[in-house]
Amino acid sequence: MTFTRSDIDARRARLAARWNDILAPNEAVLVHCGEPIQKPGGLDQTYPFLPHPAYFWLTGRRRESEAVLYSKEGGWVEFHKEIGADEAVWEGERHDILVEGKGRPNSEQEIYVALQQFDNVYHLGQHRTPVEGKAFELRTALDRTRRAKDAAEVALIRALAAIAKSGYERIAEAVRAGVTEQDLRIAFESEILRRGATGVPYESIVGSGPNSAILHFPPTLKTIREGELVLVDAGAERYDYCVDITRMFSAGAPSQQQKDLYKLVLRAHEECIARSKAGVQWRDVHLHAARVITEDLLQLGVLKGSLDSLLEKEVSQVFFPHGVGHLVGLRVRDTGQPENINPKLYAGARLRIDLELEENFLITVEPGCYFIPALLDDAAIRSRFANDINWNEAEKWKRVGGVRIEDNILIGKNGNDNLTIDVPKVFGN
Repeated sequence: MTFTRSDIDARRARLAARWNDILAPNEAVLVHCGEPIQKPGGLDQTYPFLPHPAYFWLTGRRRESEAVLYSKEGGWVEFHKEIGADEAVWEGERHDILVEGKGRPNSEQEIYVALQQFDNVYHLGQHRTPVEGKAFELRTALDRTRRAKDAAEVALIRALAAIAKSGYERIAEAVRAGVTEQDLRIAFESEILRRGATGVPYESIVGSGPNSAILHFPPTLKTIREGELVLVDAGAERYDYCVDITRMFSAGAPSQQQKDLYKLVLRAHEECIARSKAGVQWRDVHLHAARVITEDLLQLGVLKGSLDSLLEKEVSQVFFPHGVGHLVGLRVRDTGQPENINPKLYAGARLRIDLELEENFLITVEPGCYFIPALLDDAAIRSRFANDINWNEAEKWKRVGGVRIEDNILIGKNGNDNLTIDVPKVFGN
């Protein structure tokens, strides 16, 4: 699945409508694709090149050193890199142009821009110039435009969800006592590569037993033991578009403790998905997850006292220390929210985004509940919540680890569409 010229033109039209309200008549924006980065001590070796997502979104091209210019009077002008003889010999045919377009040679970029005699040229994308003042306004408008996914983007992400589904099915077949965390990583990643993914959008997370409570645990050669929980947070990508999914497994029949913890997180997950729709503040979705986790930990005897007091004290942060989700799609964090200059804490957690959900935003919903030794054994936390946490009971849960469940939700006018709903949730089945 790739994009068409019509897809690119429609994106540019949406963005131009916003930029025209910011730009003066004789100003321009230059969005840079970026340059390869040399590996330390690597001589002529570079890291795999990643085009700036804004440039790729605007052009359908992934070729380094390029740029696209926009001005109110001149419209869009592309500057393209030609492939030299050496590159043809060493690298062969390139596959970095998804959408053909007319462009000027890249060598003309500096002269062409100078001849236009713009009063100001604002540089965005992968460029050394600081993004300040009006450039910051322009980047914010670009980010806000990109957050709403078009039909072609959604189709590509759906295809990636189907690929990831095969990977998770392979994990379900492979997980058992005696295999390693690394074995499960290999099972997932080899399967998605066979199915058409070009890679993973982040280092796959596989944590078993107590390791499942470490939020970004990289898989190790640890052997999974009978009865342990296994948390897998892994995605699939193509052209930097991706899905970000978390599922839980058990090596053997799950214990009642594990079932209770999973049920707790599943309730938060389902209720937060139901609340994720246009017009809702994302912070309110997070606060609901924190409330559910607090309620259920109180029922399980891990917390003590009144629910209102526990919510006021934000004790959930000890067991749910991260935000309930983030934007996803083109890269795993997508546009993020760089305009959120002074992020606030909600229920003790810093949210990656703090905005009102809009139609066609794509966002992860991923509540979790963990028994993390680094938090439970922290002297300051034990003092602060001395009368709110049943510390003897919490100690019994450390061996369980943690649970997280994550899906990718496309926001609609009156509800939402779970693009990863077909990825099976097999825990306890």
